[in-house]
Amino acid sequence: METLTLIITSIQNYVASLDWSYILTFIILCYGINHYKVKEGLQKATGTQTRTRYRVILIGLVYGVILYFLRGYTIAHIENLFQSFVFALVFHKFMIESFLYWMAKHGLPESIGKHVLDAEQLKKLTDHENK
Repeated sequence: METLTLIITSIQNYVASLDWSYILTFIILCYGINHYKVKEGLQKATGTQTRTRYRVILIGLVYGVILYFLRGYTIAHIENLFQSFVFALVFHKFMIESFLYWMAKHGLPESIGKHVLDAEQLKKLTDHENK
């Protein structure tokens, strides 16, 4: 029982040490860039087409560097920012996207679902339900 308490305490300390303002704003920023007309505008402006995962990684790293200088972090804070970046990637992919898919599949009206998921994802969900 003592080992379990130690593990839970370590996890709590890790989660509490993350930069949650970075994590939440990073997720919102990536969601906005990847799901709206911004993505198409960036593709036209740069003349390149990148996969979503690479765009998210690039956004996270650039945003982390910007915050590093804006907040006046020291070298010791780089590890915390990097851990927050990795946690945000995992948290977004496994928690938020899974929840959104579940909601779209189990009762989220299509009028709302089309703003949360793209047309291809919605089609896959509706095709799966009709089978």
